[in-house]
Amino acid sequence: MFKTDGSVHHGGVKNEAKTVDILNSLNLYSEHVETRGGTKVKEDAVAGDKKISIKKKEGISVGSFDWFNTSKYNYLFGESFSGFLGKMKQMRDLPAEVRSDEEFVSLTRSMFNDTCEEALENLTAEDITNILTEGFCKDNEAMDIVINDVKVKKLYIFQIANHPAFKLLNEGFTPVLKGAGKSSRQILFTNGKDTYNVGLRLRVTSNNGINAFLGLSKANKNSQVVVKLQQDDVKGLVEKAHSQVYAY
Repeated sequence: MFKTDGSVHHGGVKNEAKTVDILNSLNLYSEHVETRGGTKVKEDAVAGDKKISIKKKEGISVGSFDWFNTSKYNYLFGESFSGFLGKMKQMRDLPAEVRSDEEFVSLTRSMFNDTCEEALENLTAEDITNILTEGFCKDNEAMDIVINDVKVKKLYIFQIANHPAFKLLNEGFTPVLKGAGKSSRQILFTNGKDTYNVGLRLRVTSNNGINAFLGLSKANKNSQVVVKLQQDDVKGLVEKAHSQVYAY
């Protein structure tokens, strides 16, 4: 299950501060690295004019990380979630003992997952291209990506333009979704002849979970639909992006 209590965010902020300290101790930038962050900026740190995005890994060969997590692209789903959200408003008026029943919550989660599946299946290649162009390419433009593998104490650093998805999009490859998951799909890039998998995954989910939709969460009053762009195969990425590796 995804954490919805804020612990991921707070842990991320702590990691970013530690990574900034490491970058400064190694003198990897000509200017002092300072933390940034917040809802209005994409970068986690800056070194003068250079923007830096920081990712934490506990082992470069396992798990994934998110490039973004936003409701900005929900307009692409049209009315797909209208029925579900309408039912959530009605269900929040039910007694708490009904809403918290294990089977009731399970059925609600299944309903949401079915709706996420429908939303994904209705996305066109143009929709996916727009999401990648805006949320991935433009929002990360000219950034350095710093992946901190805290397990082996190594930093992997590369320019976002070295991500293979940048090259494929610039060469006119079309992104297509593949997979049978209810709420996520791999993004493959094809030109009709060659097809590449660079570890990107599109996920449609909720930011605070089903319990928040049902008014059961103590931490969050409600939930909303979000789109996540996820990076799988991080080990493959740092190799393909020709990362510089620094031990600390």
